[in-house]
This record gives sequence, structure tokens and C-alpha cells, in this order.
Amino acid sequence: MQEVNKLVERASALLADGTVDWNITPAIFRTAEEIDRDFVWNDFCGANFSKYLVKETLGEGKVLVFLKPCDTYSFNQLLTEHRFDREKVYA
Repeated sequence: MQEVNKLVERASALLADGTVDWNITPAIFRTAEEIDRDFVWNDFCGANFSKYLVKETLGEGKVLVFLKPCDTYSFNQLLTEHRFDREKVYA
């Protein structure tokens, strides 16, 4: 556990002095409680979420995805290629 604390301390120092930036890892939420607790949306959210739709739309139900304006290009391209069912996505 001490090694983890050292990693966290070092990461905090690197973030604080501007040596590195933070990139939020995309997450999949299955319940309202999870999204209330863990959802983050800010300037550090750089991942293109549309690429996750291919896998996520294979299951049952509808998928909600938050897209940045630049993500919509790949979203539309994947849709054009019939890579996912548009009826299964709420964007």
C-alpha cells in the first residue's frame, strides 16, 4: 500500500506543477447510482466515445452516449458503415 501512496503522491506533484495532464478514462455506467457517484465531464475528457458504441450496442437495451462535437464525425461514419444500430443509441 505504501507503493501506491508514493505513486499517488508523485502523480499529484506532476499534475500540480504542470508536467503532465490528466485524461479521464471513459466509463460505462449501468445504474443511475453509478452515474451520480462517478460521472465526470470536463476539459480533460479527450476520448472519442463513439468508438465504444460498436461493442455496447450488441447487448439489449438502448445506450446513452455523450459526444463532443468532434466525436460526431466518427459517430456518423460508424453509422454509415452500419457498425451499430442507430435505434439502440441515444446521443
